[in-house]
Parts: sequence; structure tokens; C-alpha cells
Amino acid sequence: MRRIRVLEAIAGADFSWAPGDVVELSEEAATSWADGHRAVLADDGQEQDGEPQPSAVHQEPLVVGADGEPLQVLAATLEEIEPTDGVEGGPRWMRWSVTVRLPVPAASDDEQPPRPEDPADLENENPEQETEVPMTPTPFDPREHTNREVLAYLDTVGEQEALRVLDIEAAQDTPRAGICKNREQVLETARARDVAAGGSQAGAEKTADYSRGGGGEPSPETRDW
Repeated sequence: MRRIRVLEAIAGADFSWAPGDVVELSEEAATSWADGHRAVLADDGQEQDGEPQPSAVHQEPLVVGADGEPLQVLAATLEEIEPTDGVEGGPRWMRWSVTVRLPVPAASDDEQPPRPEDPADLENENPEQETEVPMTPTPFDPREHTNREVLAYLDTVGEQEALRVLDIEAAQDTPRAGICKNREQVLETARARDVAAGGSQAGAEKTADYSRGGGGEPSPETRDW
């Protein structure tokens, strides 16, 4: 009996050999198969220490990119698949499945990284856009507040602002007595507040100007000194 080492897949009605298989055959059959293409003799100087030596060693495929550089192989498996239609009784069909890591393309000179946005550029992005104007405080309108809220407000302003608020209240169809009856006391307290703020005339005019800044109608100034 002789042994042969299979070089290419061979299959028959009752056998199937894969590359690297060592098969023991009769002398005549072994000589017929060992033609150097399909198989070689495995016991003709190809054994060391009583163990047959393989005629070929299969390693994972070498995958290269378009530039000829090898790609990193993450996984490679060899699996047996069904032969194509119409092929029967032939050799076994094997297929490699390979997973590789694709290289990251280098950025070209024309592709520059995005430049951080400059706040000044954002402000000038729409030159026709109008600059936002700060809103002017709306003058206090006693008609929109309760008696208690009006009296509380009058207890914090100067004489000119107090006169403006009291005149608006007095001009209503039905002035509130709880506010109008305290007119003199409110004005006296407001004058004292102007004096404490740094001079009766300067403090009063400053308060009046602030109140009218919201677009209210100027009120006639009434001073009693």
C-alpha cells in the first residue's frame, strides 16, 4: 500500500478528498493519482520521524487595496459551499470569507477643515438686519392697577411723577376716592423724597424726565415752594 497527499480537491461516487488529505491506496492507484497535479506520494521521502509532511500549507488570504498596500484582515474563514447548478459529482467547492479594515482616505489639499465661525462674521452675516433697539420702560399707568398698587407706587416716586399719576387718576370718569383724597399728603411726601435725593428741583425734574421717556404725554409742572 502507498499513501498520497492530495493537492487539489477530488471527489468521486464514494469518496471526497480535500487538499492536504493523506490517503492510503494500492500501489497502482497511488501511482495513478500521484501525477504531481492532483496528488503526490506521501511516503516517498516526505515523512519525518514517521509523520507525513504536508505538501502545502494554507494561510489566510492576502488582501491588498487599489494602491497595492496590504489591508488589515480582521477575520478570514474557509467554508464549504454548494456547487453551482449543473455540477454534480465533482470536487468540493470551498470559499473564503474575509473581513478587512478599509483605510481612511487622506484629505486632499482642496478639502480644508471647516474654519470656526467668527462672532464678528455672524454679526455681519445679514448687513440689512436692523440693530435691535433697547426697549424704553413704559410709564406707570394708574388705570391698570388697583388702589393699593397705585398708592404703593406713589410712595416711591418724586413730586413730578406723583403729580403725573394723580392727574391721570383725577381725569378718569370716576376717580377713586381712596387715591385722590390723599393727594396733598402724597405730594408732600414726594417733595421730601426729592430733597433727600439731592435737591427738590433737580430730583423732581429727573424723575419726571424718566417717566416721560416711555412716550407719555408731558404733564404741566406744578411746584409749590
